[in-house]
Amino acid sequence: MLGRICKASRTPEPRITPDERLSALLEAAESVFLKKGYHLATMNDIAKAAGMSKKTIYAMVESKIGLFFSILADHHEKIALPAPEPDWSVADTLTAHLVTLGRFLLDPAQIALMRLMLAEYTHSSDFGRHFMRSKLVKAKERLEETLISITRAQGFSAADAKEFSAMLYGMALGEFQIGTLIGFRAPPSRAALEARARRAVDIFLAGCAAAAQPPVTDI
Repeated sequence: MLGRICKASRTPEPRITPDERLSALLEAAESVFLKKGYHLATMNDIAKAAGMSKKTIYAMVESKIGLFFSILADHHEKIALPAPEPDWSVADTLTAHLVTLGRFLLDPAQIALMRLMLAEYTHSSDFGRHFMRSKLVKAKERLEETLISITRAQGFSAADAKEFSAMLYGMALGEFQIGTLIGFRAPPSRAALEARARRAVDIFLAGCAAAAQPPVTDI
């Protein structure tokens, strides 16, 4: 009798939502990939770490490679780009965005994931195809939109704006990102990152102003 009463009064466990289940899967899979490497990690390892069946996992992702790119896309989707303050100049806005992107890209967890991707890319062309099909490309485009819109506001075409934005990104963050990825250097301090971003923006805007001037012709 007492057993029946206890059983009837037991509080039901809360149901997990699909988004919560996917988040738990991505977190478990990331830990497995970072611990074992992409190539050696198996879906059985991931299912065990996530406390899920493989059937449940495959209902959310189509493959191991799809799962890996879902992790990268999830990281990108969580980047919070700063909203411009009323008193910010164009230089302030560009600098703030570059610092935000730099802190994300140079974060140790992100560096570790990118190293896994680069290591696997040399062994499998599937990584290139999945990259172009993944949400990661859309996330990257979202990160570029602000830089491009500001560049276009200087009077340049869409094609020029995209190219100039890529040049600014490379000038501000390229050396830091490559050096950190290959282990040549430690990630820069926030002060060093801000100083580099500000210097790159100043050079970039000066170049934009000069390029926007009409050519001088001899009379």
